[in-house]
Amino acid sequence: MREQLETLKVNYDEVMGRFLGKEDFYLRMLKKFLDDKNFEGLEQTTAEKNWPEAFKYAHTVKGLCGNLGLDGILEYAVPLTEELRNEPYNEQMITDYMAGAVQEYRKAVAVIEALK
Repeated sequence: MREQLETLKVNYDEVMGRFLGKEDFYLRMLKKFLDDKNFEGLEQTTAEKNWPEAFKYAHTVKGLCGNLGLDGILEYAVPLTEELRNEPYNEQMITDYMAGAVQEYRKAVAVIEALK
């Protein structure tokens, strides 16, 4: 499991410290992450260029990924959230960060599903 998670840039030791060393509990939370609809909302609102709503989703995704140690997604979610925080919006930067986040999210979904 550790090796698979590290492909997602998860700092395994740090995350296990946060989850009190309970790998089974962490795995349950990762599986719940798959059911969460915030990333889907982020994709939809950025496609619609609804920047205020996209910010709300991005901020939530950032928090979820931060808590779960999904640093691969977080590398894009953090600057994406900042781009969406205030006008004027830089659509090119938003698009670029979103593309990276989508790629990392899909990778995370595949790894988490393989851990089931």
